[in-house]
Amino acid sequence: MTSSDTGTPDFGTDPQQLRVIAWEHLDLIKFYPTAMFSSWSIRCLLYPMSVIKSRLQLQKQNSVYRGTTHAITDMVKTEGFRGLYRGFWVTLPQIGASFIYSTVYERLRAFLQTEVGISSAALVSAVAGAAASCSTQTIFVPTDIIAQHMMIHNKSAAFVGTDKLTGVAAHLQTDGMAGKRQVAMRIIAAIYHVDGISGFYRGFMSSALLYIPSSMIFWSTYYNMQDLLKHFRHEDSVLLLDQGFSAAIGGITAAIGTNALDVYRIRIQVHRTSYTETLRRMWRYEGKRALTKGLIPRMISNGTYSCAVMLGYESVKKICVLPEYRHLVKW
Repeated sequence: MTSSDTGTPDFGTDPQQLRVIAWEHLDLIKFYPTAMFSSWSIRCLLYPMSVIKSRLQLQKQNSVYRGTTHAITDMVKTEGFRGLYRGFWVTLPQIGASFIYSTVYERLRAFLQTEVGISSAALVSAVAGAAASCSTQTIFVPTDIIAQHMMIHNKSAAFVGTDKLTGVAAHLQTDGMAGKRQVAMRIIAAIYHVDGISGFYRGFMSSALLYIPSSMIFWSTYYNMQDLLKHFRHEDSVLLLDQGFSAAIGGITAAIGTNALDVYRIRIQVHRTSYTETLRRMWRYEGKRALTKGLIPRMISNGTYSCAVMLGYESVKKICVLPEYRHLVKW
């Protein structure tokens, strides 16, 4: 998550301006809490789209909701506004994972540029983004699995993929803890009871198969879009606007390109079927529609989230630049 650059060690055609702000330019004591607050605010605002997207992807055809609008109105009507935030607190550790992602991404990106000598910003960022995604899966997968079960907890029968409740959903009906323990703790206990520790990493490979190409598509689109904008915008245009627009396009492109993989991942993790059986069911019951299930809320979420995160991330980096580099920053 960095600004546009030429891929050279000087990071720009004008050596007097920092188009890329690296770790050595930052006051990290100031950067981390500021970036965390920015990430938390954006996640809080956009989380309902994740809940809507997940439910649309898990339902068989249109058995529960007719579409995005119907899902939103029905959830608010039957579950209240809080229903849109089911599982939100469980995903907060992912904010910490984002810093692991950023650190791996930034350092590998700098290494590929300065040590390996790769000059293409899009290629360098795609490779660095893929590696950064791998580094965060041990945090993302278990928190995603718990949150996904929380998202469908009050309507499990409609989303678990079978007519009869099995696995985690079935255990929750017989654990005798309803009203005595928080839903998140009951789900954690149920996952452990049914599958042990491995249950928290169900579908790990499907998650990696989703997030690695998604990250590569985002970063390559992000930088290629900025290069394209340079041909149409004045040289003195505001860099931050280009970054925000490019991030939105990158997020939407990644959502479209990997949506079927997202459906595949969440069904493996919640329906608890094998990789082969999940693929067979998707083709049998959904066919080509599997490519678009939950796509609209995912496009909205990815596009808005990517734009907001990049604007926030780049702004926070510029605010937290060490005093000796501040006069070199390009805004």
